[in-house]
Amino acid sequence: MRVLLWVLFCLTIRVLQAQNLPPKQAYPYRVKQIHSGHSLTDPLFYPHWPGQYVNLISNVTGIVSWQIMNSIGKSTVPGSTIKYRWDNRISTGEPDARHNIENWEVLSITERVPLAVEGGSNQSWYLARIQEQKTFLSKFVEQAWRFGDGGRGAAVLLWTTWTNIDDSDGPFRAMLDIQGKEWEAMQDYANENRPSGAQPVYIIPGHRMMARIYDDIEKGIVPGITNIKQLFSDNIHTNELGAYAIAMIHYACMYNKSPIGLPNQLIPNPPANTLIPTPEFAGYVQQMVWDVVTSYPRTGIQQSSTTCVEIMPTFNIQQYDNQVYIEGIDNDVVQIDIYDILGTLKYRSMLHHDSFINLEFLPNGLYAIQTNGMNRPVKNTVLIQLVGK
Repeated sequence: MRVLLWVLFCLTIRVLQAQNLPPKQAYPYRVKQIHSGHSLTDPLFYPHWPGQYVNLISNVTGIVSWQIMNSIGKSTVPGSTIKYRWDNRISTGEPDARHNIENWEVLSITERVPLAVEGGSNQSWYLARIQEQKTFLSKFVEQAWRFGDGGRGAAVLLWTTWTNIDDSDGPFRAMLDIQGKEWEAMQDYANENRPSGAQPVYIIPGHRMMARIYDDIEKGIVPGITNIKQLFSDNIHTNELGAYAIAMIHYACMYNKSPIGLPNQLIPNPPANTLIPTPEFAGYVQQMVWDVVTSYPRTGIQQSSTTCVEIMPTFNIQQYDNQVYIEGIDNDVVQIDIYDILGTLKYRSMLHHDSFINLEFLPNGLYAIQTNGMNRPVKNTVLIQLVGK
């Protein structure tokens, strides 16, 4: 079942182009922001209430945390979809991102994961779920613009997240890219259908942040971290180290400011055995986040990167009818694996130089091609479709 689920999510062949978005407005530190989501939003506020993000904004503004909470609203329901939060009022006494939006200037919102993705299934309920994700995000965008900030209009940011790290939703690293396409499709739909005059929806790219961390761990360049599990308290929820990264990327995307140089300790009087980011880990996260944010046009924050981490080139896979060309191998040795839609390995080869691979022996259909460098920790996974044989 897990393999089948992974395959269903991998059946996306539509390549989405980033919209030509104008630069995002930088919001002031005291902007009134409400965060609508679920347990992957909660790390802004937990563990150790009121949370590292709130404590960070308290630190930079000089306003005590209990007062800054008037400007940073939590509007979450565990495991909820955007549609659920549209259809149901928040019942915990927290502000409601739909019904109380007049009190807020910025809405940050996320969807339940895993997302339904294009090509994942042809079943009617699944196709309806894909459209639902887009439609109800768009409803919140319209609501925020019509009624937000006392009728002056509230901006919307889309917080993108991740799936289970135990691969139960599909291979974690591959799913970050697959789900990323659908996050982008949601953003595109909301922007194409936003009210006249409304600000564009920009992305807070949590999925890209996790992909970068995962890849950097594979390269051995994340201080003190050798496995992605060290940032999680279970298979999907982050611990204090992961929550620190979440605080940094929200800071960068909310205020258009580099997090480089911010404190590593954002938990006052932490209980014994609380995970506190080391200065080295915090420095890595800050540089990594700023690089991710400023190199991804969908954030609207296009400033020069300040990262000092070396980026290793990836392998390029190009399809020419029923052949694929693998390039960028240089002096490496690359293992090529090709899987069919059932997750069955259909082909494996070791390449020592840029090469064509003839796939005429395979029947028509969708395939996942994975490359794995032996001498440098670089992995690629791409989808191809064979037709016309």
